[in-house]
This record gives sequence, structure tokens and C-alpha cells, in this order.
Amino acid sequence: MSHTTKEMVLANQTSLNVTDIGIFIKPISMTVSTLGIFGNSLVIWFLSFKIKRNYSTVYILNLAVADFCFLLVYATLDIIGIALKERLPVVGKENLELISTIYPLVLPCLFAYNTSLCLLTAISVERCLSVLFPIWYHCNRPRHLSSVVCISIWAISCLLTVLEFCYCYQPEYISIYTKVNTTVKECYIVFAIICCLSYIAFIPLMTVSSLVLLIKVWTSSQQKQPPKLYIVITVTVIFFLVFGMPMRILLLVWYKHHIFPPLPVLNIVSLFSSMNCSINPFVYFLVGRQGRSSGKLNLVIILQRVFRDDGIQHWRQQKKETTKIQTMMI
Repeated sequence: MSHTTKEMVLANQTSLNVTDIGIFIKPISMTVSTLGIFGNSLVIWFLSFKIKRNYSTVYILNLAVADFCFLLVYATLDIIGIALKERLPVVGKENLELISTIYPLVLPCLFAYNTSLCLLTAISVERCLSVLFPIWYHCNRPRHLSSVVCISIWAISCLLTVLEFCYCYQPEYISIYTKVNTTVKECYIVFAIICCLSYIAFIPLMTVSSLVLLIKVWTSSQQKQPPKLYIVITVTVIFFLVFGMPMRILLLVWYKHHIFPPLPVLNIVSLFSSMNCSINPFVYFLVGRQGRSSGKLNLVIILQRVFRDDGIQHWRQQKKETTKIQTMMI
């Protein structure tokens, strides 16, 4: 068998393996996305119209909206990708115009992803401050801080996403099909900004804050049941670091080294991203069912048990016990 023939056989085998993996992962990914869209839509509905608004529900509501947008666009891209694969099994120059019309749909995916990262960091840091400095936090916290922070996060995330898409994602994407390196110098600036914000600011703050909450949950569980909100935040951040961060790492490697990931890796990372955005409503449900009288509970009651009093009740109870001990000592 000639060298050329061997290469053709290996190429056909590789193509078959990639196709098999894609056929296996795509249905799972679309099922996860559908469940996530349904779960996040329920959370949005209940937090908007059925449950009294407090500090934490503002963050959770915005996080659910970001996850819902990501999953909706991601599922749409999956459906379009499957349809194009049936109609256009081979991508040629004549099909580039159609592809260039579709790929901007990635923009809202990036936007929702960046917003989720910022929102998780914000809620983790705020809960951490409420644990470390409870009296200062509850006495000095501005009333509308959550709303102001969320609006600021959406605005900043929009700006960063547009810069990332225009100066990094778009040139790299075009270079795949044109085989021409179109990377612009501005991409290195955007790349540096993203790295600094992600790995120097957001990720460390999120991780440290969640670690503090995890320690608080563990120490509280030795005496009495900790606030469910602390458990929810800790679990949500862990899932984001495990399932959400691979997408950011993959994109940064692509921008920096111009290495497009193999399709199996891309499919798996995409599945992880959909799992990250889909799992939060189920975390709320499972944590809300814990504790006393966890039989048949209304979904509204379950969510109220997770977000009620925003941890303030726990702080007031601790303060009351401390005052009682001081009175007995006197």
C-alpha cells in the first residue's frame, strides 16, 4: 500500500471517529440544553412574579437570564449545525458567505458566558463579606446595591464581549476557512484584558469567597443547619469551575496560539458549557428540599427555602444568641 493510500485511510478513519463522537455527543448536549432552558425559565418566572425580591434573588434572577440566553442560542446553533451538515457536508468557498452569516450567533453566547462569570463572582464576594463582617454588612449595605451591580455587570460584559468578538473571535474564525492569519494587534490587548480579569480578578475572588463559604457551611453544620444559600453558591461555583472554565481556556488558547481545537474536544467542551448553564435550577431544587418536612413541597416553597431572608435570619439568630450569652454572663 502506498504512502498516499495509507494517509487517505487514516484520514477516513479519523473523520469517521470524529463523526461518531459528534453523533453521540450532540443528542446529549441538545437534551441537556432543553432541560436547562426549561429549568431556567421556571426560575425566571418564579423569581420575577412569585417570590418576594431580596438581595440574593436579584443576582440569581440575572444569572438565570444569562444561562437561559446562552442555552437558547447554543441549542439554535446545534440545530443549525446539524441542518448544515446534512445540506453542506463539505465546506467550500461557495458556502463561506452562508457560514459568515450564521457565526455571529456566537456573540450572545460569549456575552451570556461573560455575564455569568461576573455575576457568580459578585454574589460570591457579597456573601463572603456578609459572613466575615456581618454587622458592618447589614448596617452599611446600600439598599439597591444588587440592582446597580447587575446593571453594571451587563454593561461591562457587553463591552468586553464586543471587543473580544470583533478583535479576536472573528479574525480567528475567518482564518480557519481562508487559511490566512488575520490576527490583529488589538487582539493581544483584548487577550491581556480578558486574562487579567478572568485569572487575576474574577476567578481568584470567586474561588476564595466560595472557600470561605464552604468553611462556614462546614463549621455551621457541626452545630446547626447552615443557610441553604451558602450551599447553593458554593456548589454553583464548583460546577462553574469544573464545567464552565474549559470553554474560556479553550478560547484563550485559540486566540493566543492560533490552534483550533479538534472537533471531539470542541464537542466535549461545548457539552460541559451547556451542563454548567443547565445545572443551577436543579441545584436550587435539591438544596431547597433538604431539611425538615421535605416531603411534597411546592416549587415556590422550595425556592423560598433557598433564598428566604437572604441569610439575614441566620445572622439575627447568631446575634440574638450572642446577646443572650452576654446577658447571662452579666
